[in-house]
Amino acid sequence: MNIEFHYYMTYLITVRAGFKPAEAEIIAYSSQYIDDNDLIYNIDQNSNYAYSNYISQTKNITRPKKNLFRIYPVFHFIPGDPLADSARRRDGKLHLLNTTPDSKNARQVLKLGLDSDNLYKIGLAIHSFADSFAHQNFVGYYDEFNLVEGIQQKLSSIFDRSVYKIGHAAAGHRPDIPHALWQDPRLCRSNSRRDNKEIFLKAAGRIFEELKKYHDPAAAAADIKSEKEELLADLGAVIGKKSECPELFKVNSRKRRLNCCRKLSLKKEYGAAKLKDYDPSLWFNKAVKINTGFLKIDRSSSWQRLGLDYFSKKLKFLKSCYSWKSETYQKTHWFKFQEAVKEMQEKIIELLDPVVFERLELANW
Repeated sequence: MNIEFHYYMTYLITVRAGFKPAEAEIIAYSSQYIDDNDLIYNIDQNSNYAYSNYISQTKNITRPKKNLFRIYPVFHFIPGDPLADSARRRDGKLHLLNTTPDSKNARQVLKLGLDSDNLYKIGLAIHSFADSFAHQNFVGYYDEFNLVEGIQQKLSSIFDRSVYKIGHAAAGHRPDIPHALWQDPRLCRSNSRRDNKEIFLKAAGRIFEELKKYHDPAAAAADIKSEKEELLADLGAVIGKKSECPELFKVNSRKRRLNCCRKLSLKKEYGAAKLKDYDPSLWFNKAVKINTGFLKIDRSSSWQRLGLDYFSKKLKFLKSCYSWKSETYQKTHWFKFQEAVKEMQEKIIELLDPVVFERLELANW
């Protein structure tokens, strides 16, 4: 899934489940920022305030940082049930790391987040759980299992085929576009047609159910069902018309969909507070100062951030360019998010080790 679901729709789902707008904003921002937390920052090194974060995503998945490949099956491709009906393939292949929607493992990851009573961890867990729907039938590792014949062939003459062995790279952005209709030729004909709108709404419904029961344990099943139906009707209108060429014809544009989300946020049942636009630099900029002298760095620019990351390893004056803006940095959203990433990664690996990871011997793990 992309920012439309991980931030905008997650916010709407969360406030509809009873969370306050300020709480929902933290949950939704955490849910999206997991995809933008792609650089390691060494802050205030050689001081009492020294700190380094973990990444939860990489910009170039074909060249993962050593010992950080685990972020894919932990945060983006939770191993599910290889024998699930939705995972049936024409070639009969099974994979222990295969992602399946609403699996036992995915539900346990979501429970880890909710049981923590930590808004940042809840956001991380929602992201992982939601991706179990969108990323179904792909594994978060290098594997031929991921190759989608017919789709990647269009680009194989340009890019190295190995690119397509990781996650859903072989299918491009198709699994993450809310209104996309596409075919996955690896799957049996009965389930090879992928209707993202239907898939995303199922994810939204399940997330709402779990958040509602968490926020209001006494809520009646009938009331939860009724509210969920209203929510899904609203989100269905947001997603709009399905398309087999979602990126070619802009009739149902992202701009329209996001405007619909903003309008919904103003309604009483969605918190009656205007949903803020997502800024990937917001939390970082409030916590960390970049001391680059005459250089001006825009963290919302991916190429500038990557450039800074690269040259900070080469140029001495850039190696220590990060510092905290305040001694109270531990109270900032960015610090709390980073701590949540570290703790959730440890908990999820502990959860999945005996049932998945210990049964495999994976390189770059």
